[in-house]
This record gives sequence, structure tokens and C-alpha cells, in this order.
Amino acid sequence: MSIAGLELKQGGGTLRLAGQLDFGNAAVAFTSVQHQLQSGIVELDLGGLTNADSAALACLLAWRAESNHAGRTLNLVAIPENLRALAQVSDVLQLLDAPQRAGGG
Repeated sequence: MSIAGLELKQGGGTLRLAGQLDFGNAAVAFTSVQHQLQSGIVELDLGGLTNADSAALACLLAWRAESNHAGRTLNLVAIPENLRALAQVSDVLQLLDAPQRAGGG
């Protein structure tokens, strides 16, 4: 599936994001990924992201919170360094890196 510069590829319980996730496509991407998460995705592989901004960070935090609230675990893997740096500056890196326990966060 392609969303304005962002490719979503599902394999098993993993959803791979490739391309850009930024202010220009974040709203549409958020909804698409959220639907996929509800269907059983347990891991987001972000290694293919080539461009990501604060809107991408907001999406990641919201997807993780939504999954946790629903009692599901969502693992984030291969977080790009620019997103890690943005999360660190925003003082939310621990929310991306911390092991997540379903239902308990």
C-alpha cells in the first residue's frame, strides 16, 4: 500500500514503513496504520524511513499509546537516528525505547 510517499508492507505481524512520514502525509498514514494495528500488527519496522519529522514522532507515540490502551503490545524497531534525536530533544525517547507491556505500558 502506498500513501503519498510512504510504502506500507505487511509480513506476518510486522508492518514495514518505507519512504517519508512527515507533516504532508501523517494524517492519512496515521489512520491507515491504526487500522492495520487493530488487525494484529505487533511490530513496526521503521528502518525504511528516509524522511521523518515531528509529525512522524507524534504518530509513533499515538500508535504505541493506542495499542497499549487496547491491551496490545507494539514494538518499534529500527527507529531512524533523526527520529531518535528528535525524541531525545523532545524528552520522549524513553517512550519509544522502553519495553512495553500490553495493558500496563
